[in-house]
Amino acid sequence: MPPPSDLQADSPDNRNAVAKVWMKRGIALLSANNPAVLPEALNCFDQALAIRRELPFEESAWFRWLLTACWMNLGDVQTRMGNPADLTAAVQSFDEAISHLQKLPLEEDSQYRGRLALAWMNRSLALRAQETPESLHAALLSLDHANTVIEESVTAKLPVNAALLPTLLINRAALLLEITPPRMLEAMQVAEEALILCQPTEHLTLQAAEIGLKARHIFCRAVAMLLETPPVDTSRADDWIIQATDKVDEAMHLTARWERQGMPEHFRALRHELFRYGCNLLLAYQPHFMAEFLLDVLDPEQGSPLLAKTDDLYQVGLEALNLAAVELRRRGPLDLGLQKMDRLIEVLESLSQATERIKKRAEQALAG
Repeated sequence: MPPPSDLQADSPDNRNAVAKVWMKRGIALLSANNPAVLPEALNCFDQALAIRRELPFEESAWFRWLLTACWMNLGDVQTRMGNPADLTAAVQSFDEAISHLQKLPLEEDSQYRGRLALAWMNRSLALRAQETPESLHAALLSLDHANTVIEESVTAKLPVNAALLPTLLINRAALLLEITPPRMLEAMQVAEEALILCQPTEHLTLQAAEIGLKARHIFCRAVAMLLETPPVDTSRADDWIIQATDKVDEAMHLTARWERQGMPEHFRALRHELFRYGCNLLLAYQPHFMAEFLLDVLDPEQGSPLLAKTDDLYQVGLEALNLAAVELRRRGPLDLGLQKMDRLIEVLESLSQATERIKKRAEQALAG
């Protein structure tokens, strides 16, 4: 790298060329997803920032645009580093990016508004990572600003990245469950909005699929929280449970489709978490539907969508069936009354049959 004195004497374009080298190196390090290299990535972006802050960005929208990229990447690294001082610095970096982006001619290029919305969203992530009541509410306000930017783009009939709004909605839905007090019903609604946006393409693009799975995951978490937080609205509880288990079933089909194309590992983690939510909801509130639900998911003869060797899912399913049988036997005489014991016996028999079928499928999967 040329020494700083030589850079100052050089032309703005030449100095920016050096900054670009630093940026590319920093981005490459960031893309490695290795926490050990984050300090070096931070240094790269610091070096690029030091150069670009001296460029004539007041006279050039292009140089100001490049300067915002430095601040955005700095904030990204600082957020990933994650300690309190870094998270505070990340918010400040995104504030700098936002300040410069707001001075660009936003009506001239849709990319300006797109990055501005992203800066507000990333600022929200840094605040959310601080995990204080104040920072979580500030994170929601940042998402409100991002949403305003997107709405203004739509009003101005400027192109908007298709993933921007659903990503914002999924972040908002998750935040609504983390603030005090949590806003579960609103989180369910926002998760549904994100799901509606990504469903048409979630079988085609990984990004839409990931948002769709996360939306279903948040919806199920919200339902679980609603059912555990008194007073429970019993008039709506059954409908919430049905919607949640439907979303689990949708997630099973979606991940099975991606399994054929090489599903990312984090999709499997989301699938398993959703499956457990479905099991836990039914075990707690509708154990008489447990057998049907698990056979739909795990038995190929019932149209199960799962193609992989899911021995861990089989184990979760068997545990849920056994617990459901114990719970129904315990609750039967109390909840159903003696006149309905015949129905209880039928349900217990269906659970037993489901257990045997799933054990058989598990053995076949392991043998295959």
